[in-house]
Amino acid sequence: MPHINITASSSGSNAGSCGQLVDYLEKENNLKPEHKAELWFNQGRDDLRPYEVRQGIDSNTAKLKQSEAKFYLVNISPSQKELQHIGNDPQKLKEYARGVMAEYAANFQKGLGPEDVKWYGKVEYNRGYKWTDPEVKQGLSQRGEAKAGHQMHVQIIVSRKDMQNQRLLSPLTNHRGQGKSAEHGHKFGQFNRVEFKQSCERAFDTQLAYRRELEESFRYQNTMSNGSVQERATMTLELRDTQQERQQQLAADLRRAEELRLQIEQAKKIELSQQRELSLQHERKQNRGLGMGM
Repeated sequence: MPHINITASSSGSNAGSCGQLVDYLEKENNLKPEHKAELWFNQGRDDLRPYEVRQGIDSNTAKLKQSEAKFYLVNISPSQKELQHIGNDPQKLKEYARGVMAEYAANFQKGLGPEDVKWYGKVEYNRGYKWTDPEVKQGLSQRGEAKAGHQMHVQIIVSRKDMQNQRLLSPLTNHRGQGKSAEHGHKFGQFNRVEFKQSCERAFDTQLAYRRELEESFRYQNTMSNGSVQERATMTLELRDTQQERQQQLAADLRRAEELRLQIEQAKKIELSQQRELSLQHERKQNRGLGMGM
């Protein structure tokens, strides 16, 4: 599944200006000529400048206390396989990011659409190893070293206040609109992060016509990481059955391909035989004509 994570910020606090985070996310542009800079985008534009992002987020903080969160960071990182599926196309990734933010708005259960959320995204093309990565812990790579392969991803700064600078939208709230917290969640906001990730995965598969295998699904990965012993055992059996079906389907596809190859080969033989027969008939006619002429 596309790895989607919501955090306070990757650079400094999110209780003040987003300027430090904007500057940090400009790191790849600092190595490029200005005319090749990767511009920011949102729901309707692809040509936003850093100062517009900073002004848009920092001016959308009505009634928030100095110590309160003003914005959040949404990271959207497709897998290598998913990036290959979209041809590593940044425009397709931008469109998917817009779909993610539509799911983000809907997940608050307040009847919100993507036009109700103030956000700004930026495509990045490189990733460096962190000290928490297994490769660094094993001494195979160094912290900060660039990762190989396609690493395109999107970073989105989203305001805690809605587009009208009125309602609070807090994706890190613990209220999910369920049980005893339903009334509180309706009043102060709710956000089910598990459902959000599942809906974003469905959006990727539908929007980009992606056929997802069970083992790369959020349902599988979440169950194997957080499920009970019984749930993990059930999922393991489901994966085994799925893999067997996949192997059977592959074998059937190979048989059909071989049958088609034999049919084509037989058709070519028949066509070649017919051509030879026509050639012989033509020679006989020519020979008869020559004999009559003599």
